[in-house]
Amino acid sequence: MRTPVRPRPTTWEYHPSLDGLRTLAVYLVVLYHCRVGWLGGGFVGVDLFFVLSGFLVSTILFEELTGTGRLDLAHFYDRRVRRLLPAAVVVVLACCAVSLVFLSSVRRAPLVGDGQAALLYVANWHFLAQSNDYFAAASVDRSLFLHFWSLSIEEQFYLAFPVLLVVLHRLDRAWRGSTRAVLVVLLLASVAAQVGWARVDADHAYYGTETRLYQLLAGALLGLALHRGRLTRPPGAEETSDAIPQRAGLVAPVALVALVGMVLVATPLLHVGASYRGLAATLVGVTLVGSLAASEGHPVARLLARPAPVYLGRISYATYLWHWPLVVLLREVVTTRPLVTSSLVVVLSTGLAAASYQLLERPIRAPRVRRPWRTPVLATGLTASVVAALVVVPALLDRQHTPDLVSARLVSVGTSENAEGPVPDIDFARTVRDKGLREMICPPDHPSPCELVTGQPGPNVMLVGDSHARMLGPALVTMARRHGFNLSGQVFGGCPWPLGLVNLNRPEAEQPMCDRARRDLYTEILDDQDIDVVILTQLGRDGNFWDGMLGSTPGDRDPDPLAPLLYDTTSHTLGGLVKAGRRALVFQSIWLPPRRMGDPLDCLASSRRIEQCRVPVSPEAHLLTSDYLGAAARWPDVHTVDINPLICPAAPVCDPVLDGIPVWRDRNHYSPTVIAHHRKGIWHLIERSGVFDGLLPASRSPGRR
Repeated sequence: MRTPVRPRPTTWEYHPSLDGLRTLAVYLVVLYHCRVGWLGGGFVGVDLFFVLSGFLVSTILFEELTGTGRLDLAHFYDRRVRRLLPAAVVVVLACCAVSLVFLSSVRRAPLVGDGQAALLYVANWHFLAQSNDYFAAASVDRSLFLHFWSLSIEEQFYLAFPVLLVVLHRLDRAWRGSTRAVLVVLLLASVAAQVGWARVDADHAYYGTETRLYQLLAGALLGLALHRGRLTRPPGAEETSDAIPQRAGLVAPVALVALVGMVLVATPLLHVGASYRGLAATLVGVTLVGSLAASEGHPVARLLARPAPVYLGRISYATYLWHWPLVVLLREVVTTRPLVTSSLVVVLSTGLAAASYQLLERPIRAPRVRRPWRTPVLATGLTASVVAALVVVPALLDRQHTPDLVSARLVSVGTSENAEGPVPDIDFARTVRDKGLREMICPPDHPSPCELVTGQPGPNVMLVGDSHARMLGPALVTMARRHGFNLSGQVFGGCPWPLGLVNLNRPEAEQPMCDRARRDLYTEILDDQDIDVVILTQLGRDGNFWDGMLGSTPGDRDPDPLAPLLYDTTSHTLGGLVKAGRRALVFQSIWLPPRRMGDPLDCLASSRRIEQCRVPVSPEAHLLTSDYLGAAARWPDVHTVDINPLICPAAPVCDPVLDGIPVWRDRNHYSPTVIAHHRKGIWHLIERSGVFDGLLPASRSPGRR
């Protein structure tokens, strides 16, 4: 029996199947985040959301423009604020409160900025900055608020797009078709930005507003096309055939199969590039949304329009808000199989979303706000979000509180030399945020921002390195002022100091910056600034993890084996310094906690006693240490310093606290505070190395202090 054909409407009508499509999109994302293996491409659900959001919002705006000739922006923004802000504020504040139970002060400290960025809808740019921050990058995937990056892009679109449409509507009167033309140009520009950034910085291509805008604009152009199609139909005319339902009935299953193929096959098995995957997902999304909006009579539409998918689609926003914090918190307290995790997350996030929808979202959205009250309501909602971000979030997350659910730890085995007792009163948030020196990379023609101590009578010294140079920097600044030498720096996180050694683990956009900075340093800057002593320090990138992660050129696709690569670049750089008549002081790699232990500072913040967080280390020489010592034996002007015995006097088991100060800032760095605390002992080691023999002012030279 042929399905009855309904007349095509001349105005927009509600399509329940689109709510069903929301359900499909949100649970693809949820299951992907739960690491369900066979859904390796589930993140295309976000692409679907972007297309669908662009389509629905633009359709509403086009209808209003056509019907009234204007847009009531206050009414639009009022609806958006009441629709989105209350649930988001509740989720963020609830996560902050619950984190006091599950997360240590160390884990909570980075969440302050994350929660603020989420409530201010700039999370995508915030996490993009963190992904390029050596210190913060490792914690991005553990943030309770990471999923707000996509919501931020949508909110930025909602803020700007209506204003753009007002301008284009006026322009349309003089130039018919300008709206479509401008949207097409913006879409193509966004596609170009996506493809361009993907080649140099995959994180920017993923998080950037301009690189994701094309997906929202694709939905908007679809909305414009369907809207114009309804307007151009003669008044009162009805469909006399079932051509449109038939076409939609053919297209929708094909698009659905293509979507399933992307989720199950193309992304996990064929390793399709992120940009091309996003473009393909956008095309599939536009096709699927268009076929559902064109007709509700075909099987795919009827399936998605059933009561269960429709209801789950209506609460999908809250489901998306709740699911990611649940994933993160479950990983903190239990280790389960993905199937168990996904079952828990699906049930809990759906239940919380239903409660949010019934008790919070519907009551706030239901009343129609009269015109005089729209601006005050809008201002109240925005003010509440800003106050929550700037006042409540830090007040909750910055509390010094040991989480009860994760504080039970076994006492680590130590020796009679190891300390024991309660964890002292430590400002964990301050420790986490203290990274030492700022980063500084100065071009040869503009050295002044990199000058740390000037006007001293002694030699010119340059501190060169990655985040370990930041770690040592404050102590070296104090030494320079006290012992009479000038100090400048070339410090860049994640950037090794040997010339021709590139950290391929850093974003591709940073690798050429590091390589160029080091070449400028060794070929021009050291000569221009008449540097006498170069102090070199870096993370010990010589374990198995780094094999294949270090190369000789940016983007190196076939790096040399680790051991010869480290030896060659280290020897070449140190030999070049000696040949140029300079002295080099190399700080040996610091001792790191075993990977199975995690972060000693996090352990301290979630424990009652310091012996629960003792750190076993391996004092034996590693690859880089052997290379440093070999270079020092070969060239008299190369010197080495090992500060580890000062920081860990009870080796091979280190105490996490020394004289009441945390030893490790995180698992890859000593805290700058503990380094500064031991600066006298470190200076004594530097004196003994002989690197400053005959260079310091007579009254301050070694042995005459």
